[in-house]
Amino acid sequence: MNKSTLNELLLCSAIGTGAMLGYGAVWNWVSVDSLIMAIVSAIIMALVLKSSVAFEKWAADKCLSQKALPKIKRFFSSWMILIGSKVIAMGAIVMLFGEQVQFSGPAGGVISFYITIISIVIIESLVLKSFNKTKLAAS
Repeated sequence: MNKSTLNELLLCSAIGTGAMLGYGAVWNWVSVDSLIMAIVSAIIMALVLKSSVAFEKWAADKCLSQKALPKIKRFFSSWMILIGSKVIAMGAIVMLFGEQVQFSGPAGGVISFYITIISIVIIESLVLKSFNKTKLAAS
């Protein structure tokens, strides 16, 4: 793992921890018993998110190199990988922590989990864009 990937994983984990604790404090659909549970859950989400994006890129290249319906195959494989990986992350968190970390609400908590994940991705993107602009302005 290179330094850039590790930094992104750490950033995503820190943002995820903040999101978990923030949502847990103000939204009854997310419940986190402790800082440690939020940190470990955020690390699981970050690992799954980063690895699924990398795997999706690899699968997209494979699909697009095929002759028969490459764009359709890419769409469905990307959708399955990106959506399925979030279900795996949620399942792992629920199995590991049970009552200590919960996502509830419509669809058995899937909606609150996805809102949490999407928030993390958006905040991470904004932070990285801001960092890159600052870095460019300094050089």
